[in-house]
Amino acid sequence: MNRILTVLTVAGLSVLTVAGCARPEPAAKAQPSATAPRAEARTKATHAGPTSAEGAAELRSVFSEANEYVLDGQLKEAASVYEKAIDSGPKSFKLHYNLGNVYMQSGSVDKAITQYRKALAMNPEDADVYVNLGVAYFKEGRLEEAIDSYKRALALDKNDAVAHYNLGVAYEKAGRQSEADSEFATHQQLTRNQ
Repeated sequence: MNRILTVLTVAGLSVLTVAGCARPEPAAKAQPSATAPRAEARTKATHAGPTSAEGAAELRSVFSEANEYVLDGQLKEAASVYEKAIDSGPKSFKLHYNLGNVYMQSGSVDKAITQYRKALAMNPEDADVYVNLGVAYFKEGRLEEAIDSYKRALALDKNDAVAHYNLGVAYEKAGRQSEADSEFATHQQLTRNQ
């Protein structure tokens, strides 16, 4: 069964979610429920974006407009909104992260990688970005880079079940079955405890 990537709006952010759970594809970082959005919780205020009320309102408007396009399946238009905001507005790692998510959903994996790297340059401590970067690398067949990305996510959050699962998938694809089995066991233990 192939995974279906969709974009949801969680606390004003477009985030990838995954339907289905069959291997060998790794999961993009699925966000938790709207009551506890991890991208928000992991973001340090110094990297979150504009500090003025006007800048924050402008950024919310960008996210809202782009999310409408995403929900309507108009990914080109959503990407355009994010690109214009990045070019002309306040700098925010969330803009790059969300643009990366839109590119991933539209199949522009190389562009997604570029945006995830830019997001990490602004906020290197967001595990979700590392997970999605790992998915992008995996899709490009860059297994060692995918493995490294998942390990970086786990260095930030050792209890990230999705990162453990994805690392297991990458290890399995790389022929490292014992390491894959260990990651899958950790994933099962973590999801059993949720």
